Amino acid sequence: MGMRLAFVAAMCLGFGGTGCVSVSHVQTADTLGQGKFQFAMEPGLGGAGVVSGDDVEGIYYPHIDLAMRYGVSDRVDLGVRIGSSLAELQSKFLLTHPDNPDLAISLAPSVMGLFVGTDEDSVVGSYVNVAMPLLVGFKTSGGSEFVLGPRVSYTRIGAGSGGESAAVNLVSVGTSVGYALRVTEGFRLMPEVGFSVPVIGTFRSRDADSELASGFNGGFVQFKLGFLFGRGRSSPRPSQDAFTDTGDVDI
Repeated sequence: MGMRLAFVAAMCLGFGGTGCVSVSHVQTADTLGQGKFQFAMEPGLGGAGVVSGDDVEGIYYPHIDLAMRYGVSDRVDLGVRIGSSLAELQSKFLLTHPDNPDLAISLAPSVMGLFVGTDEDSVVGSYVNVAMPLLVGFKTSGGSEFVLGPRVSYTRIGAGSGGESAAVNLVSVGTSVGYALRVTEGFRLMPEVGFSVPVIGTFRSRDADSELASGFNGGFVQFKLGFLFGRGRSSPRPSQDAFTDTGDVDI
């Protein structure tokens, strides 16, 4: 593998092969509703690749997460996801009216990370990712939802040993496309494809000044099949006046 792919692979495999930050969201744009819980299993497959001229180098790896989400209010969900994505804190803020029968738009910021340190050989490492997705959900008949998820994210990877240290900072853009199929009142099946591309990066070490890079000619792709358990909010088709309220973002 070339140096670029080796760098991408190191990001994906993380510390000791634990995994890579998820570039999929595997959730609806709509919130759950106040007092509602959702449990999710998210098995899938990820990949990282670099394009160099006519050559494409890539690696693929399994990716699985478990998630738990809770509806704090009709407009706010909080949750946690653990697994290949390490430990991730999730949130979701609904911008459209909760009773809108056709469209849901929400911001879903999340933060994940891991810190590793050993006293024996003074090796330390950190991995932090902050993502800001905009989830756009088109509600279909029967309670299903087609979801688009454009996102921007910031990643920082740091490592040090024996007085030497280095850090990588990346800004990436990407999106996801998924469909939350409502199978029963309390279960949805959600296939989703997502990708993310680093666009700007800085590389810094103790003995070298920070270097700015762009045009990585590669990125990440991921497929997940989400099993979502939880009733969530029922979505009857109300009258037009039922969800028109001054002060709300009613779309």
